[in-house]
Parts: sequence; C-alpha cells; structure tokens
Amino acid sequence: MKHLRYLDLSQNPMERLPDWIVGLSNLETLDLTDCCELVELPRDINKMINLRHLNLQNCDQLTGVPHGIGERRRPKELGRMLEITELKKQLKITNLRHEKDVMFEPNLKEKQDIQSLTLKWIEGEDLKGVDEKDIIRSMEVLQPHSNLSELSVFYYGGVRFPIWFSSLTNIVKLKLFLCERCQHLPPLHHLPSLKLLHLLCLEKLEYISDNARDDDEVEMMRMSFFPSLEELRLEGCPVLKGWWRAHSHNRASSSSSTENLSPSFPILSTLKIWGCPNLTSMPLYPNVHKLDLWIVSSKVLPWLFVRGASDITHDVGVDVSASSSSPHLSKLTHLTLGETEDLEFILSEGMGTSLQELVIHHCPNLAALPEGIVNLTSLQSLRIEDCPNLAALPEGIANLTSLQSFSVENFPNWVAIPEGIANLTSLQSLRIEDCPNLASLPKEISNLTSLQQLEISNCSNLASLPEGISGLRCLKTLKISGCPMLSERCNKEIREDWPKIAHIPSIEIDKS
Repeated sequence: MKHLRYLDLSQNPMERLPDWIVGLSNLETLDLTDCCELVELPRDINKMINLRHLNLQNCDQLTGVPHGIGERRRPKELGRMLEITELKKQLKITNLRHEKDVMFEPNLKEKQDIQSLTLKWIEGEDLKGVDEKDIIRSMEVLQPHSNLSELSVFYYGGVRFPIWFSSLTNIVKLKLFLCERCQHLPPLHHLPSLKLLHLLCLEKLEYISDNARDDDEVEMMRMSFFPSLEELRLEGCPVLKGWWRAHSHNRASSSSSTENLSPSFPILSTLKIWGCPNLTSMPLYPNVHKLDLWIVSSKVLPWLFVRGASDITHDVGVDVSASSSSPHLSKLTHLTLGETEDLEFILSEGMGTSLQELVIHHCPNLAALPEGIVNLTSLQSLRIEDCPNLAALPEGIANLTSLQSFSVENFPNWVAIPEGIANLTSLQSLRIEDCPNLASLPKEISNLTSLQQLEISNCSNLASLPEGISGLRCLKTLKISGCPMLSERCNKEIREDWPKIAHIPSIEIDKS
C-alpha cells in the first residue's frame, strides 16, 4: 500500500485513525467526510509530506490538529489540508480553541482561492483564566486573503475583533453568530462590496460603531456608508442601544444639523430587527423593501410608531432614527410588526403606498389602526394577530381593493366585521380566529366573489352563516372549529345552515 495516493474512509464510525496511516508516504488525498465520531488525528500526520487534501467535512467531534502541524516546511500545501475539496472554494474550520497552547495557525492569507470561510470555536468553552490577548490572537492568526467574499464566525469569545476585518475589501457576506462576549465591532461601513450583514446573539454589544457620532464624522460617512449593503439582520442583541455612541457635544444645539447630515443606507432593501428591545436609534434606510421588526421598542421608528396619544405631536428628538420630516418609505412592500408591547398607535404615513403585505402580531396595547390605511391600495395580504386592545377595524379597509388574504386572530372585543369588507372583491382567503364576541358575519360577504378559502375558529358566539355565502361559487374550502353553535347548524344532518354550504367541495367542521 505504500504507493497509495488516494484513500477514502468517509462515513466511518471510528474515533481515531490507525497509526499505520502516517506510513503512507505517497498519499496525496485522505477523505474523512462524515466521520462524525472522529475525535483526533494521528500525532505524526505532519510527516505525510505528500498529503495535499485532507477532507474533514462534518467531522464535528474533531478536537484539534496535532501541535506543530502549522510549522511544516511546505505551508502553502499545508493550507489545503483542511479544505473541503468537494466545495472547492469553501473552507470550514470547526472546534477552534482560544487557549494559546492549542491555537491553530493555518496561514490562510496564502489561500487566494478561498471565497467562503466559516470559523467555529467550541461552544461554551470556559474562558476563565484565558488571557484576552490570547483570545483575540486565536482569531488574528486566522486572517484570510483579501479575496475572501463570505465570512461566517461562530462562538468567538473575544471582547473585540481583530483589525484585519477592516481590510476585507472584497467581502460580500459577513455573519457573526453567538459571539456572546463581543462589545466592539471593527469599522464596517466603508467596506465597498458588503451586501449582507448578519449580527446574531451578540449579547454584550451596545453599539455597532464605537465612535461617537459628530457632524464631521457623519459628513465623511455620507459618501461611503455601507455603499453596497442590501440586507441587514440584527437579532438577539438585548443590550444594543443604537448605531453610534452618544454625541460628544450638546444635542439640543445641533439637533437640526445632525438630522440633516444623518447618513443613510443607500440601497438597503431588507432589514430585520429581532430581540433588540433597547434599540432606540438607527441610520435612515429610505429604499428598504422588506422591514421585519420583532421584540423592539416603539422608539426605534418614530415616524411609524406612536407610543401614546401625546406623542403624535411630540418632537422625538435626534436620538431616534428619523424625525417627522423624514421621507416616506416609498419602496416598502412588506412590513411585519411583532411583540412591540409599548405600541398604541401606528402612523400609516410612514408606510408609503407600495405596501403589499402587512403583519401585526402581539401588540397588546395597540388601540387602533390608522384611518390612513385607506391609502394602502397595493396591499395584498393583511394579518392582525393577538392585539386584544384593538376593538374595531377602520372603515377605510373598504378601499383595500387589491387585498387577497385577510386574517384576524385574538380580538376579544370585536363584535362585528366592517360592512366595507364587501368591497374586497379580490379577496381569496379569509381567516377569523379567537373572536369570542363576534356575533355574526355581514350579509355583504356575498360580494366576495373571488373568495376560495374561509376559516372560522374559536368564535363561540357566532351562531350562523349569512345567506349570501351560498352564492360564493369560487369557495373551495370551509373550515369551522371551536364554534359550537355554528358547527351544530352546519351539520349535514341538522341541515339549518347546510344548504348554504353544500356546494363547497371541501368542508371541515369540528363537531365538539
């Protein structure tokens, strides 16, 4: 076997390789793909001088590489040893350690062909007693070539990141996951090619930028502030307060000029903020198409959120993302507001007129929807769920003539559906759930000639269906559950409401 050049041991349940493998002096490729139980490599593997490709894909139990393997005489060839050859331009290194004695130094700067790099440290590694310089050194030695276009980092334990991040001039996608001790990010706003930025579960991060925002800095940023960024996700950052630290000068004296100079994302189209309840300031994003907000404060978007009636005319100040004079989001097509518990009112003026989908979920203090909803003539999908303080829908809903899907859930104070629903002739799906005081459906429902699906759940006070439902010839599916009186009347044997629905091909009725 001494002339063997290729050895495939993939999907083998072994925990360790036999020592005789290091004697295969001519071996060039060793495939250990999906050896999920493998915990270590032979100590003398660095003596295999002809080894060019070592495939360790999905060897997630591997605890490290033998000491000294980074000191071989042929470092360029060594650099390929951890490359995933099946995914030629992608490299994934897992089970990294922060301690100095077990640090891995693969000389990635020499690997010009690597386009995608994933670095994953050991989850939950105990860093007590580990010097902070060694922690950051564990990432410094992993500096990739500047050609890199995608970088994902998991479980890195440093308070800050190395300065080489700012030199990734070709980076397109940057994802930082579960770096729980991170308090400082490197400057990223100037990276010319960055299109996607995900910051997830950075539990100690308070500000995206370490610098205090002042007029001079903002003026410089305006020309090079995330020029290519298209997608931004901020998730699970519970102490994140804002983009910049507090101003270094008096806020009141400069609020007007600072608002005018405030930098904005020039082409950002997708923004998702989840689990950042203390976030109160953001740069502007006038061209966003999709906005997804969950577990955030209403302070983050003053042009859209109103916390109480007194705030409608109140100057929210410079700390927040935009003032009342900020431009409408004319390109916004999808908006989701979820679990914003201090939200009482919504200003439709901030939504623009291009909105196609609106989801409002678990806003327990939301008292009313804006009358301006009449202007959302492009809206195709409307979902309002778990807003128990919302007693009624505005009559302006009648103008949503493009609406195709309408869903309401958990409206305990809702007693009637607006008659204006009759104008929704494009409506294809109607879902009503957890409305215990809803006594009837409007007779005008007969005008919903495009309706294909009707679902009614947990509406215990609803006793019958309107006569007009028999004329809905496009209706294909009817589902009724948790509505004891209605279920009984729609029973085929009792027949009181059965003639109204007999033409529907698919009927599901909970008989309980």
